[in-house]
Amino acid sequence: MKKSFSTAGFLLFLITMISLLLSSGLFAATDYSDYIVKDLKVTDDPNDDGSGLIVSWTPLPKEKRIIEYRVYRGTSPDSLFFVQSIEVNVKTGVSGKVMYYYDKDYNYFVDIQAPGKLKREKGLSEKYHLYKRYPRDVSVTGPQLKNYDVLGVIKEKEFLYHAKKIVKDKDGEKKYYAGMKLYQVDMYKKLKPDTKYYYTVLTVSETRKYYPPAKPVWGIPRDNAPEKPSTPVCVYYPDLSRLQFEWKLPQFRDDIYHHMIYLLKKDDKEKFDAYVAELKKKELNDLAIKEDSTVAPYEVKLKNPAQLIFVRESANPYTSMNYAKVEVKDGKILDADNDIDVDIDVEHLDNYYFMFSLDDYSGYQSFSDFAEISYATAKDIPTLPTMVVKDRPKDKGDYNLVMWGKPVVYITNSYYKNDAKTKLVLNYDYFKNDLYKIKNIFFDIYDDKGNLIKKINEYYFDKKIIVKLPNGAKTKKLFVKISLKCNKPVGDNYTFSQTLEYDKTIESLKPSDVFFGNENMTEYRYYVYKVNKSGTKFHLAKKFSGLQRQLNDNIRYEGSFYVLVSKYDKDKNLFLVSPDFSVTRDEKNDATVRASLFRESILGSIKKLEDKIAEYKTKIDSTKDENKIKSYQSAIEYYEKQIKVKKENPIIKKALSFKNDKDMIKYLQKVRDKSRRSYKYKIVKTDGKGHFAESDVYKDKNGSEYFFPLPNWLNTDMIPALIATLIFASLVFVMVSKARRGHDLYIRPIAGIEEIDNAIGRATEMGRPILFVPGLSGISDVATLAGLGILSRVAKKAAEYDTRILVPVRDYIVLPIAQEIIKEAHYEAGRPDSYDKNSAFFITTAQFAFVAGVNGIMIREKTATNFYMGMFWAEALIMTETGAGTGAIQISGTDAITQIPFFITTCDYTLIGEELYAASAYLVREPLMLGTLKAQDYTKLLIIIFIVVGAILSSAHFTALMDVFPEK
Repeated sequence: MKKSFSTAGFLLFLITMISLLLSSGLFAATDYSDYIVKDLKVTDDPNDDGSGLIVSWTPLPKEKRIIEYRVYRGTSPDSLFFVQSIEVNVKTGVSGKVMYYYDKDYNYFVDIQAPGKLKREKGLSEKYHLYKRYPRDVSVTGPQLKNYDVLGVIKEKEFLYHAKKIVKDKDGEKKYYAGMKLYQVDMYKKLKPDTKYYYTVLTVSETRKYYPPAKPVWGIPRDNAPEKPSTPVCVYYPDLSRLQFEWKLPQFRDDIYHHMIYLLKKDDKEKFDAYVAELKKKELNDLAIKEDSTVAPYEVKLKNPAQLIFVRESANPYTSMNYAKVEVKDGKILDADNDIDVDIDVEHLDNYYFMFSLDDYSGYQSFSDFAEISYATAKDIPTLPTMVVKDRPKDKGDYNLVMWGKPVVYITNSYYKNDAKTKLVLNYDYFKNDLYKIKNIFFDIYDDKGNLIKKINEYYFDKKIIVKLPNGAKTKKLFVKISLKCNKPVGDNYTFSQTLEYDKTIESLKPSDVFFGNENMTEYRYYVYKVNKSGTKFHLAKKFSGLQRQLNDNIRYEGSFYVLVSKYDKDKNLFLVSPDFSVTRDEKNDATVRASLFRESILGSIKKLEDKIAEYKTKIDSTKDENKIKSYQSAIEYYEKQIKVKKENPIIKKALSFKNDKDMIKYLQKVRDKSRRSYKYKIVKTDGKGHFAESDVYKDKNGSEYFFPLPNWLNTDMIPALIATLIFASLVFVMVSKARRGHDLYIRPIAGIEEIDNAIGRATEMGRPILFVPGLSGISDVATLAGLGILSRVAKKAAEYDTRILVPVRDYIVLPIAQEIIKEAHYEAGRPDSYDKNSAFFITTAQFAFVAGVNGIMIREKTATNFYMGMFWAEALIMTETGAGTGAIQISGTDAITQIPFFITTCDYTLIGEELYAASAYLVREPLMLGTLKAQDYTKLLIIIFIVVGAILSSAHFTALMDVFPEK
């Protein structure tokens, strides 16, 4: 009864306590509402191609100690995947009132490093359907392909030789795919236009706690008209009967189809504004139809009063050519390439506006502001320098050289060398190309009255000259004329001029722009354009200042294929891509030569092309949209050319003649690689104001316009290095042989090494241990190896004298090596019984924690001798100061230049730089080490002789010896 009552009482007490706790609210559900982001919104990215959304939200105050905002996205609110982490400073928080995430362009989708299976986000309740990144599981990622535009990046060999042939039968038609495993392809995704996407954002605190996400919100990316383009520069050249235009390229847009120039009579401005308004109404109406299918379509009723006078397909939104010129003849603007013939009143061009226009693949168009004409003459066209293109010699076949003009030398800045300001240092620089090698630079310095102050002949180009000023600080202005002597004649009048005027900001003479005759060279730019044998449109290779003279064009080897991924095979765990790829350009038929990984696919592709043509002809019959009709007609022309190419092209014929697919692919790969790495070039010189000159496509003396970089067996610039290597190897062989035959090779005494025995003896007499620190670096450092070599000698002597040695180690790999060295030293000394495996011990990998441990050992153990041999950094002075304070004798050695001064100051003896490496040879006297050391000494002597002789010869203007060696 007693036990029963006691149990009942305890249960009653427990129930009462739980009731009290529940009533107090202690176990109430935790409210995390203050940690959920507010005002989460998704808006369309304006003026894009329909692949961008902007996610915005109000960030939490810094008091919440948030370190990260995590963004999740999906096509359903019940399944959102991690997209991006935005880290913030926990102390300052977010300064703005709104945070943004721009979801556009291609970003990570899935690759071999993705998780194997679908995983929920950690630390969250299962009611929140948030997951980590898409997994490698095809059953999960495969269905997502339809929701995104997915770009696959596949290594060339994987695509060409390891893709699996997958044949699908659809409506009795065989369709071929290349099947790729996930480890063969990296995939990146971007949003699809007109697709609904859901987003949420959650916060993470500094304790790594994941708070609940905001309620998902959705947005739909829409295709919009291109952003308003820049206003073009328009120049008319009456004496050349030509109009020239320049404009800035659009930004952040990937679907630009054409660059166009329009002509508009000023009297038609109101009509044109009304037409543009109509285009905007149609764009908005198209958007309304997408949101509500019952909305009636809107037709543009007005005709564009502006006339098209120039059109060019865009090669790339960011690297297309940004200039145009059109012919004006007999009162017409003519462009035969585009069948343009427009009447114009040449005598009254001021009555016209000009506009630059962009359109996209959906037919949406935008126009710049109105630009008025300016006038110029042929004299305003810059002189275009001679251009040369060739394969860069002495390389591995990855560069073409594009060279133009002759070398340029110019003053960059100046400063006074003394307080009286009588000596002025002028810094200069130069640009050259491989066609001309500068031998001498001549500077003529004049005062503000035109009196010659000094003539300087620079034959060693250290980019610095010194001028003695007759008036010192009173000199406020100088004139400089610069001329050259090269390996080729540059002309007697090839001279540059600059003015140097005093500038209070820099308190020196500031150089002006560089002039060549009357031409201000710094106002101009050079644009180098190129196109490979597989392409059709020139694109910008690089932009240069008006002073530069050469492009080293890096022609990369083809490494990857870029393919669209839209299908998958769940049963075979494969992603499916098109097996077709471009090989080269058929210039005869003006079409791209395309092939396939599989012979059957090549043979069956003609029928598919014919079906495509029939499909587009049907589309033409069913629409009245002129832009769409033009687009469909272009597609038909493209497919007709492809049919002709597949039937007649010799490359395809030869490929199909191979008996097996592997040989066929090898041949096609070879043709493709050469085609994609063969480029033709042209340059444009411009001031950005419509005054430009365009070169013809460069052709060599054989008439070839494509240049392919060839690999070279030998870089002749490295011949001096080869000769030096052979000389050094010969010296090593001779010296090692002499040492082995017993010759006494002299090595100068090194005080620090000579004192090792005395230092160890001192420790023995005092009955105190020896401290040896083999540096703080790893075993891969040469200084560490040299230090361990010295440790062997020190440990052996310590064993002979029966003196305790302490070797603290920072690197765990160095530890067993140091232990083995000490053990071996005791055995060699005949004292294996005195070996203590704890002589070498690990402290820590932390730099200053290690130093603190070493300093503690010095103080506690009262070491009599301290050795520091190896690589040291900022901790060096801390250790050696402590050692000096304990009264120990200290010997150090390092090749760390920054620490040598501290060692010299605080240690009794210091091995400086290479003495650390010589110490091992000095102590061991092993023939191989001695011979190598002596060979190094003789090689250094030879280098010193060359330096002295070269300095003497160059002082007498004989630079032949310097010219033997390659430039930096």
